[in-house]
Amino acid sequence: MTDTTSEISSENTEIKKPAKDIPVVHDQGFFQHETGDTYDGYFEAKKKDRVAKMHGPGTYITAEGDTYTGVWEADRLGANEEVTILYKDGAVFEGAFRDWSYNGRGRYYYPDGSILKCEFSESAPVGSLNLTDPNGHIWLGKADQGFGWLKPVNHFYDMLEKTRDTGKVKKSNKKSRNE
Repeated sequence: MTDTTSEISSENTEIKKPAKDIPVVHDQGFFQHETGDTYDGYFEAKKKDRVAKMHGPGTYITAEGDTYTGVWEADRLGANEEVTILYKDGAVFEGAFRDWSYNGRGRYYYPDGSILKCEFSESAPVGSLNLTDPNGHIWLGKADQGFGWLKPVNHFYDMLEKTRDTGKVKKSNKKSRNE
């Protein structure tokens, strides 16, 4: 009689090879893409596939002129980190950024000089709003379901007469000169 237990156990035993360490290089540099976009900052490159990914502090500038500055992780900007985005039209966003949208506390500077401070969710303002217009006047309000309501906060607004005429034209009893 032959011993079958040793044959069965040797057939089911898998030989596990130790996992290979893929050499990864962390460095800093400047890259220009075929599209004209540029990246200046830290990156990570795997020697095996020779692919470099933005990883660490850096600045990405699109060919159109928009600038994305912050901490990158595997080609993704932010991860609820503070970032700065300068748009070609002069607008600026500073605040929390995740999944390619404004998410969390932030400030949006409009090209006309207005500043919106609020919480953002998927790039839309939510909750309490604080808007400073180009003249320095502060407007407070709230945003809900894609809409925002603002009320000016200054002494001139509060002193305005609450019962002004509705703007109806009153008829005059005087005859015009042409008659």
